[in-house]
Amino acid sequence: MIRRNRIKIKLLIIAVFFGITVFYNEYLAYEIKTIEWPIKHCTDCVKILLVADPQLIGEINENYLGASFARWDSDRYTAKTFSRALNLAQPDVIVFLGDLMDEGHIATNKDFLKYKQRFDNIFYTPEHIMKIYIPGDNDIGGEEDLVSSQIHERFKIAFTQHDTLTFKHLIFFKVNKLTRYMPNAPKDAFLNDYAERNTTNVVLSHIPLLFTPDTFVKNVIKELSPQVIFTAHNHKAMHLSLDTTIDQLSDIRALSPHNPQLYRLRLDMGDIHELQIPSCSYRMGTRFMGYGLAYIDTQDKSVEFTILWLPERFTKLCGYVIWVGIVFIMCIRSYSCCCSTPTRVPYNYLSSI
Repeated sequence: MIRRNRIKIKLLIIAVFFGITVFYNEYLAYEIKTIEWPIKHCTDCVKILLVADPQLIGEINENYLGASFARWDSDRYTAKTFSRALNLAQPDVIVFLGDLMDEGHIATNKDFLKYKQRFDNIFYTPEHIMKIYIPGDNDIGGEEDLVSSQIHERFKIAFTQHDTLTFKHLIFFKVNKLTRYMPNAPKDAFLNDYAERNTTNVVLSHIPLLFTPDTFVKNVIKELSPQVIFTAHNHKAMHLSLDTTIDQLSDIRALSPHNPQLYRLRLDMGDIHELQIPSCSYRMGTRFMGYGLAYIDTQDKSVEFTILWLPERFTKLCGYVIWVGIVFIMCIRSYSCCCSTPTRVPYNYLSSI
């Protein structure tokens, strides 16, 4: 009886600590991380939330034992982090910088609709917020295979919108380096007199541009005259600056996840700034995930940006595995103790004298 009570107490202690672990992993860790986010409040700026490479897990390549749990946990993690970023940042515009799905380029029409529904559920957004969608190589092909015109058309139908969009004094240009496409700039988009105007040209591309200044990139810079470029694909957070007077990169900087801060850049100094946004999915083989957040002030001619770094997930999943191992060992020991019989000590009666 005493032994059984000790086992029950041990199991109760394990259950309590496991409950604390679940509470921290599934709620508190997210809340603690948001405290570190350098959110600011402004009335004259345009707030842009940038979502890069969510790559929702598909069902074709991910068909191993436990794949359903992996999809569920990854979707749940992304939904929880996005909802927090949305609520705290209160953006005017949300830009999805491509690779929305991991298997969009190889999915059947039926599977694509399922992935699209999952995407809409995870990234649920109020109607009053402007949303912009950029296709990535995992959505339409183009990295290890050719871009399929049929698949590309399917993506454009699913995420129907123009390639040139305006919000207040911002003009967004959707550029596709995979297909070598860029929209025609409206006449009022040229910014030779930008210092005297309040317009900002923003180029959106899944593939980074300034690292590989080929003919296509030079045409984008010449025709669209951007001050800011937002890109993704590499799953890293970086800032690049192109000095247009000498046509060379003047700054290349990786953004540290250990020192979250607001970075301020001028937009009237003749430089073009490219901001690469990391993946928001923990399944992309990178330890540090995040969302981008930019504040563009056309009056002040400046942009402030930061990365909303997200909590790690793999370490927490490993912690769950350790807990399961502990419980399994405790159950085995408890079963062994219950099944074992007490050892009887043989003795003989003494004969009476």
